[in-house]
Amino acid sequence: MSADTSTGGIEPNLATVETPADEAVIRIRRSFAAPRALVWRCYTDPVHLVHFWGPHGATNPVCDLDLRVGGHWRQVMHFPSGNEYGYTSAYLEITPPERLVWRDAPDSYRFGDPLPPAGMVTELTLAEDGSRTLLSVIVRFTSLAARDESVTRGFATTVLEGSEKLDAYLETLAADAAR
Repeated sequence: MSADTSTGGIEPNLATVETPADEAVIRIRRSFAAPRALVWRCYTDPVHLVHFWGPHGATNPVCDLDLRVGGHWRQVMHFPSGNEYGYTSAYLEITPPERLVWRDAPDSYRFGDPLPPAGMVTELTLAEDGSRTLLSVIVRFTSLAARDESVTRGFATTVLEGSEKLDAYLETLAADAAR
């Protein structure tokens, strides 16, 4: 990245999504007009996370975090249709305020439980860029087929819409702080 590129090559508030033909990953990058410490809090505090996680129209009636390596993240998204989608993840790495790594886990998973092989591992990195924060997400799948199925089911769209919701939520937080 060149020093004169203020958003790391990303248009402010727009995301890029890559699904390389030869690698079982989804790469998502986005820029937010907020300090990294605040974006970090939004991803690591359920009080904030429930406001933006998931696609447009989804709410999060359950968001339970045990933010430590080996801890769990249990989330349930509720959709306007009445459907719900719940999942549990286990934290593999936590480096405040710049990096989170988590993987899929059984619904009953709690700290210290044994884990089956991962189906999906997500790496989230936050980098400071002046007054902005650059978000980089890499989701690693076990195969291209698993990645492509996830894309077909709308995974990337869900993440992108969640980023749009986060951007709006960050604006709300900034407005509240200015009062």
